[in-house]
Amino acid sequence: MTHPPQPGGPYPQQPYPQQPYRQPQYPQQQPYSQQQWAQPGHPPPGYPRQPKKKSLLWLWICLGVVVVLAAGVAITGFVAPGFFLNKNHPVGASRTLPEPQFMTELLGKLNVHDLDGAAAYVCESADESPASLVHGHFADPQAGNYRVRDAEPLHEITQFVHVDSDHSGNSLPFSSTFMLRKGPDGGFCLFGVI
Repeated sequence: MTHPPQPGGPYPQQPYPQQPYRQPQYPQQQPYSQQQWAQPGHPPPGYPRQPKKKSLLWLWICLGVVVVLAAGVAITGFVAPGFFLNKNHPVGASRTLPEPQFMTELLGKLNVHDLDGAAAYVCESADESPASLVHGHFADPQAGNYRVRDAEPLHEITQFVHVDSDHSGNSLPFSSTFMLRKGPDGGFCLFGVI
C-alpha cells in the first residue's frame, strides 16, 4: 500500500514542455535630446498652433473708434462751432444785462436811431444777423420814441417784452414784441422781434 505524500516530501514531477526564454520586444526609443522650451504665450515645438484670439483685437479697434468719436464731439461741441455752449449773449457786449437795464439801453439806442449800437444787443444765437434784425424792424425814419408797454412773466430762458412806438406824421403807432433770451450770466440779449 502506498501512503500519500508526506508534507515536505517530494512531489510527483509532471513534465512541462521546455521553451526558450525570449526577451520582450519594445519599440526603439529615441535618445533624449535637450528639449526646447517655448517662449511664454507660444506652444512648444511640435504642438499645433492655436488660432489667435481676434476678439481682443476687435475690442481695441472699437475702443479706438469710440475715443475718436468722443474727441470729435467734444471738439465740435465745445470749441468750434461750439454747439454745446450757450450762445445767448450779445454779439457786441461783454456780458448780458438784467431785463430793465437791458431794455432801457436798447430802447435808448433805438430812440436816437443808432441802429448799429442797437445791433450790439442782439444774441449771437439769433436766427437773423444782428444788422438785418435791427435794420429790418427799426429802420423807419418816422418812428418816434419806443417805450415798454408790458413784459410777460419770465419763462425758463425766454421773455417777451411788448414795445410801442409813437410815429410822427400820418403813420400809425408801431407795436412789436421783443423776444429776449437769458444768457449764461443771468442777463438778457435780443433774440428776435415779432
